Amino acid sequence: MTMNSYSVRFEMMGTFIDLVVYHPNGEQLIKEAYLQLQDYATRFTANQADSELMRVNQSAGIAPIAVAPDLFELIKLGKYYSEDVSTPFNIAIGPLVKTWRIGFKEASVPSQAVVHEKLALVDPNQIMLNEQEHSVFLRQKGMEIDLGAIAKGYFADQVKQRLIDAGVENGFISLGGNVLTIGHSPKNSNKAWNVGIQNPLSERGDVIRIVPLKGMSMVTSGINERFFEFNGQRYHHLLDGKTGMPLATDIASLTIVSKRSVDGEIWSTAGFLSSASQSIHYLNAIEGIEAVVISVKGDVMITSGLVEYKQHSTDIALLLMQ
Repeated sequence: MTMNSYSVRFEMMGTFIDLVVYHPNGEQLIKEAYLQLQDYATRFTANQADSELMRVNQSAGIAPIAVAPDLFELIKLGKYYSEDVSTPFNIAIGPLVKTWRIGFKEASVPSQAVVHEKLALVDPNQIMLNEQEHSVFLRQKGMEIDLGAIAKGYFADQVKQRLIDAGVENGFISLGGNVLTIGHSPKNSNKAWNVGIQNPLSERGDVIRIVPLKGMSMVTSGINERFFEFNGQRYHHLLDGKTGMPLATDIASLTIVSKRSVDGEIWSTAGFLSSASQSIHYLNAIEGIEAVVISVKGDVMITSGLVEYKQHSTDIALLLMQ
């Protein structure tokens, strides 16, 4: 008996979103997932003046703002990982993101004076959380929380949970390269969703490895996703809260395989250390996190929980060691 599959692709949050659901009521479930994502997109964005998150940012240095429990939990999670100074993950990076505008037409290289001024505003320890009130207070005027490095993973996890609660046993959620799977693909003989890792040094569509996912998440961050060129120099969008400049690294892309997509999001930024080998060493020590790091020279490194094998003569897949 083959179960009906329902799939849809739409644009939201500046990216393409793909949903595939195997369920008799799939059409309705996909509509609900769309509305769920739309709700998150309007409340959690730093790009709309009237979003719930922007109310927090606009009240920086003025007053605490009570927010919905889900936004509070996400900010709390983000703050926790941001306070680890050994990684570049930082939800207080907003003022720098707004200054560089990488990914927008008006991207430009800010002066050292401006960078220096913004660096004083990207301290996650200045985000004050009140558990009782569910309120968030940014202690200095000009501070801004940016959830860009964590939100999509959180959204994907919430959509997945709701689909599972509705009885979905096989499904696929992709929020612009953030892939989260439910069960396996009934169409594939290897009983998995086969997801490719883009070669960051080549044309789009050139897949360097394939990862068969079953109920797992895969998130990729790269310096080739958003950047601009100025005076012959390329500036990518992953900013360093210590220097105010794009991260200095020999990593071209970092892919995380994990159970929850939000963890994949966190570590695909937090793992962006100054070298690929340093990143692999660091991520190897984190339980439940596997990684594929591709250096700017094209070297592919993997954490010890992944194993490589050739499926066909050219096709190299990465398997999670069970």
